[in-house]
Amino acid sequence: MEEHFLKEHVEGAVRRPPEPWYNADGDCIIYQMIDEAVIAERVDEVLTIYNSAISGKSIGYQIKGVGALARRFGWEGIIVASKEDGQELKQVSLTALLMAAYGEGPKTIRRRKAYSEACEFSAPNSRMRTDNLPTLVQAY
Repeated sequence: MEEHFLKEHVEGAVRRPPEPWYNADGDCIIYQMIDEAVIAERVDEVLTIYNSAISGKSIGYQIKGVGALARRFGWEGIIVASKEDGQELKQVSLTALLMAAYGEGPKTIRRRKAYSEACEFSAPNSRMRTDNLPTLVQAY
């Protein structure tokens, strides 16, 4: 039997899980777990935590200056190679990127808590493909 052309609107479309993405214009990685309005809380010059405007809970983050982090630290401990469909796939470990950024600033309780939250968000999707990252990463 043929499916009704409005089936996805009536039953709800299947949504893909949220994934981090690289914004080339802003040189930042954005990862937002829930699609709703946010209140951005800037932690330091690298990390911004996104809190839900509805519940107040943390629902994502932004890592700024990805290119600068790459130049400062290199990618040896951040690039992870894996196999997918027989081809080598290079990915960036977001947790390693966050830890590299955390190591640069003052060790305050507020920063530690914020970076810890961001690492917890990264847990389900702790890697990001390097395809869309700056050419510096792709050339690695």
